[in-house]
Amino acid sequence: MGVQAYILIQVQAGKAQNIKKELAQNPAFLRVDRIMGPFDLIALVEAESNRDIGETILREIQSLSGVKRTLTCPIIP
Repeated sequence: MGVQAYILIQVQAGKAQNIKKELAQNPAFLRVDRIMGPFDLIALVEAESNRDIGETILREIQSLSGVKRTLTCPIIP
């Protein structure tokens, strides 16, 4: 088992459901949920290292059309 993090994702209006579906297809995403508040989605991700989360997973999220910003919250075991 690697490291896990929650990633809060803010998206453009009307894009949350499509982005949720796209992220859920990636095996690194253990769970993706729509939420209320300043962010629209929260994703639980797992990777080999925090560096992998920062470089690979965030790059994948931020490359999606409609993603405005992210906030990563690493889980402390």
